[in-house]
Amino acid sequence: MKRIINQWKRYREWRKRTKKNRRRIQLVLLTIFLIWYAQCLPDQLFHDSTSTVLVDRNGNLLGARIADDGQWRFPETKYVPPKMATCIIAFEDRNFHSHIGISVKGIGRAILQNSKSDKIVSGGSTITMQLARIMRKNPPRTYSEKLLEMILATRIEWRYSKGEILALYASHAPFGNNVVGLDAAAWRYFGRSAHQLSWAESATLAVLPNAPGLIYPGKNHDLLLKKRNRLLRYLFENGTLNKTEYELALTEPLPEKPVPVPHLAPHLLDRLIVEGHKGERIVCTLQKDIQEKALHQLQLHHQILSDNRIMNGAVMVTDVNTGEILAYVGNTATTEEEYAGNVNCIMAPRSTGSILKPLLYAKCLESGQLTPSMLITDVPSQFGSFSPKNYSGQFDGAVPANQALSRSLNIPMVHLLENYGVTKFRDDLREYGFTTIHQSAQHYGLSLILGGAEVKLFDLNSVYTQMAQELKFGKRRSIGAIKKEIREIPSTAVLTDRACIYTTFDAMIEVNRPDEDNNWKIFSSSQKIAWKTGTSFGFRDAWAVGVTPKYVVSVWIGNADGEGRPGLTGVKAAAPLLFDVFRQLPQADHWFSAPKKHMKTVAICRESGHRAGEYCNDVIRKRIPATCLKTIVCPYHQRVFLDKTGTYRVDSECASVFEMQRVNRFVLPPVIERYYALNHPNYTILPDFKPECLAKIADGSLHIVYPKAGSKIYVPITVDGQPGKVIFEAGHRKSTTRIYWHLDDYYLGETKDVHQFSLNPPIGAHTLKLIDENGISSTVNFEVIGSSKTQK
Repeated sequence: MKRIINQWKRYREWRKRTKKNRRRIQLVLLTIFLIWYAQCLPDQLFHDSTSTVLVDRNGNLLGARIADDGQWRFPETKYVPPKMATCIIAFEDRNFHSHIGISVKGIGRAILQNSKSDKIVSGGSTITMQLARIMRKNPPRTYSEKLLEMILATRIEWRYSKGEILALYASHAPFGNNVVGLDAAAWRYFGRSAHQLSWAESATLAVLPNAPGLIYPGKNHDLLLKKRNRLLRYLFENGTLNKTEYELALTEPLPEKPVPVPHLAPHLLDRLIVEGHKGERIVCTLQKDIQEKALHQLQLHHQILSDNRIMNGAVMVTDVNTGEILAYVGNTATTEEEYAGNVNCIMAPRSTGSILKPLLYAKCLESGQLTPSMLITDVPSQFGSFSPKNYSGQFDGAVPANQALSRSLNIPMVHLLENYGVTKFRDDLREYGFTTIHQSAQHYGLSLILGGAEVKLFDLNSVYTQMAQELKFGKRRSIGAIKKEIREIPSTAVLTDRACIYTTFDAMIEVNRPDEDNNWKIFSSSQKIAWKTGTSFGFRDAWAVGVTPKYVVSVWIGNADGEGRPGLTGVKAAAPLLFDVFRQLPQADHWFSAPKKHMKTVAICRESGHRAGEYCNDVIRKRIPATCLKTIVCPYHQRVFLDKTGTYRVDSECASVFEMQRVNRFVLPPVIERYYALNHPNYTILPDFKPECLAKIADGSLHIVYPKAGSKIYVPITVDGQPGKVIFEAGHRKSTTRIYWHLDDYYLGETKDVHQFSLNPPIGAHTLKLIDENGISSTVNFEVIGSSKTQK
């Protein structure tokens, strides 16, 4: 008995230990399960590659690139439109808002249906369970897998709100073919966003994830129609749709096949992908309607230009107020691969032609080098080996600076650049933001102002936009294509005086518009546009840029491979497109306000454009930039002494002061006078000196020291292998007299006090001619027979 009792006690103790151990095991298992349950969801449910999607400032789709895995899968949406949400829930999970991730009723119904059919015909899955299944890449349907989906579903419900779960499902559900997600499906099947879909279209998409491999637009049309209509019937019966809405929805046709996504800004999209935005939904600053209009206008002009084998072009439109890019058309939509339609011509460096001339004009005003209407030399000119020509082949002798800009005369602008300094202007261009100006000033030389450098259309547009902003606001704003807050650039970074910009734009208004626009001023509805064109050497690049207080429009036309074509000029090829784009934009209400605080009203000599001196007869008062007060007074009006008859000039060496007439005359240097008189019939040439006076003045007054007549000379080569220069020298009895230098009938420049000139004429025979301000001349002929190495 005692033995039995002991055995019983031992049994009870074993039972207690076993029960205690079982509880410990259960607790451990429960702990492990809870730890696993808490961590069973990854921080990010999906890691699939996504399409790169570009939308405009208002959310309109501009373009997209397919994901790396070949699927049209847009980045996750954060919000499902009400119609679409209603249709998805009605079709997939009518108790979605009341369950915790699983539906006991749905699972029970599925078990019953599957047992009767002896196969899986229903899953009983909630939207949350389907989301868990999609997350796990749709593994085979088994009971263990279903159990895991149920557990994951409850965990998903714990982490996310119902709205977030629905958005995740809509973003990753398969919609047939290679379309994944609601946003991609809406664009691929209906050509618009999910927010713009009708009830019938929303119902069509809602039924697709149920069997994406079986039905989708273009496959099993009748079955898809029945499913859609069945869902619409349910929505009608539960009161979501009224009778009219229901009947209209039933009449809507199904799409026959997927449609292409919009292709409105492909070059901007490609650029943003390269810059690191691949797989993102990019909200850019573009405005769809302006982008479409700019693209349409470029294509219209392309149809005409292509007849001349001019195949490429680009257009940019920028908002002056914000600095945001509104249109970015990187190239024509040419389908022929040989014409490089895929090249982003907005970002391609191209030769500038004359498009930089307004910047030089503004900088010369700012530096106090000229007044707006100051005369600039326009005669045949030689600058070392560089001999620029005006496009017209004509010479004015001297031309007002603002007209030199508006007429885009080359020679006056080269004279301006020589006086301003190539190095200084090169540095200015880099500060402006031209990212391709990276060579030395010696590399560019004076050709910098005529197309000797390359710039991007993007940089050009940005510079002119910032100039307009500095004039309008006194500060610049950042220029960009991605939607973000406006970023001010500190006012200390202002690059050009506001009054100088205003005066430059004022000169650019006077540029003659192409063709029928020449008489634009007579139409009250026509708007002011400050604009400039450019044509590169060899007719390879045609530029046009225009500025109003609201917009900056920039245009480039040419061939991406650099082939030049006759007629490929800024005025003929680029300017007409510029004005057609402006016609599509709202006009500014008024022009820029004059920055009066930065301007001064001064006396200006009407004939020379200089600040008036004591000998100027015709003086007007004009408001000019205050920086122009640093310019010299008029050097062309001077006191002239004539004999009693007014027939000859005299001086104190050949006439008594009592026999002289003192008159103030507008006198240009002889080299300028020759051409100026041809274009200005009212210009009066000074009478000659009285013979006895001329003899005294000319006697030994001007002589050429070097080279001597008939000399044969070598042009030196410097130690670095570059052509050197020969110092030519002249003497004058009165050293302060101005001497004007010419080589082979090309004007070189003038000297005063020290009469020396550095030249590197090419091999061959040459004629050097010097003329002083009294008209006395001296000429020598010489020959350059080669080059010689200079010694260290």
